[in-house]
Amino acid sequence: MKKTTSSVLALGALLLALLPGCSTNTQGDDASPVFLVGEFTELPTEKLLVDASPLQFKTTTLRCRLKVPGTGSVQFLDVQLDSYVVRWTRLDGGTKVSATQPFGGNVIVPVSGTATLNNYDYMTSDALLRSPLDQLYPFNGGIDRETGMTQIHQAGHVIWYGHTLSGQSVVSSEATFDMIFRFSAASGRIEGTLAR
Repeated sequence: MKKTTSSVLALGALLLALLPGCSTNTQGDDASPVFLVGEFTELPTEKLLVDASPLQFKTTTLRCRLKVPGTGSVQFLDVQLDSYVVRWTRLDGGTKVSATQPFGGNVIVPVSGTATLNNYDYMTSDALLRSPLDQLYPFNGGIDRETGMTQIHQAGHVIWYGHTLSGQSVVSSEATFDMIFRFSAASGRIEGTLAR
């Protein structure tokens, strides 16, 4: 019995030693020799829902970086942006968030270079009419039921997806921005009173 137990323990220790370690270096874990980094510039401070246009940023810069600079050929390492996804979280204490939205991409980012995305959408016009932002419209009461405010403050988390011209998948690290959504330029807290 002792011989069986010790041999099972030895086998278990051997298998554990052969398992690859877990890494928190997500950029280095994939096979692609490059990665993307996004940067938002000229962001609006708020989005007025009375303007029915999609949420767009004038300029977003994508950078394509080599994981190990100066080694090997960079031929075919430019990145074709295929898509990007925007996921939302609340910053104002509310729990209901806008739905995650995928968008198509159509730009090539040169290796060790940048590409500028002009007027790319980060929320569609349709999403501006949906929960939780729909509560801010006057016909729905004009206030967020969770916070009692006439605005909703959310953070957008963006991940870009693409592939090198040689076919390797590329995923960016997450880039984050925050946005205040209001129906119109008026702000503040609305306190309801009962009519007598």
